[in-house]
Amino acid sequence: MTICISAICNKNKQEHIVFTVDHMITTLNGEFEHPIKKYRKINKNTVGMIAGDTLLMDFFMDLEEYDSNYETLQKLIYNKFKEKRFEIIQNTILNTFFIDIEFIKENLNKQIDNMLMQEIYKGIISTKLKSAVLLIGFINNHAQISEIGDEGISNFNNINFHTIGSGAQQAQNTLLFQKHSSEDSLKTALYNVYKAKKNAEVKQGVGRETEIGYLNHKTMKILDEKNINILDNIYNLELEYGKTHSNLENLNI
Repeated sequence: MTICISAICNKNKQEHIVFTVDHMITTLNGEFEHPIKKYRKINKNTVGMIAGDTLLMDFFMDLEEYDSNYETLQKLIYNKFKEKRFEIIQNTILNTFFIDIEFIKENLNKQIDNMLMQEIYKGIISTKLKSAVLLIGFINNHAQISEIGDEGISNFNNINFHTIGSGAQQAQNTLLFQKHSSEDSLKTALYNVYKAKKNAEVKQGVGRETEIGYLNHKTMKILDEKNINILDNIYNLELEYGKTHSNLENLNI
């Protein structure tokens, strides 16, 4: 699986979005780190990240109307989900029984006594891509975060952050613990998101390699190794702070 995290913050009274991804790839042969990128810069101020089947990245993100506004991009990606899901249903179910979607529609309102037809309907209903896209961008300079998946489009602007993937719960808990807010500075948000990523690594399927960056309504930047090392040093210091604090000697035990 993977982890994808995003959080809205502020720099010079302008909204920014911090984001991070890992490099974990999960296949039938196991899990391994891979240099493949889990994010795609769609246009100058819109980035998409994927959790689930990484091989679907190109399919979801190669958009003919890549320079469209954020709301249009949301719809285009969701239409890709519907297109791919129907393609799977067509290839694995309809073609197998030499029927088409019109046959399914014609029989929807009929009582289903045939066990085979029941299994066909169950197969169609249960066909999911089991993947999600975390889309971040801007509408009129206001930061946007949304998750696009099998069930549709969900927006997370009001809570200022969102996570998808294997370690999503651990990452969300960290951002809640940090009391992350859109009023936090860019530098604070970078640490909050980095800490969320590191804490998510306890979950199977989350890789240790990290890419982290940010964007505003004009451009995107990825942190270099030097800056990531600064965040990592702060994180390790915080881990040790309580365990080695001198005031522990004052405990009356």
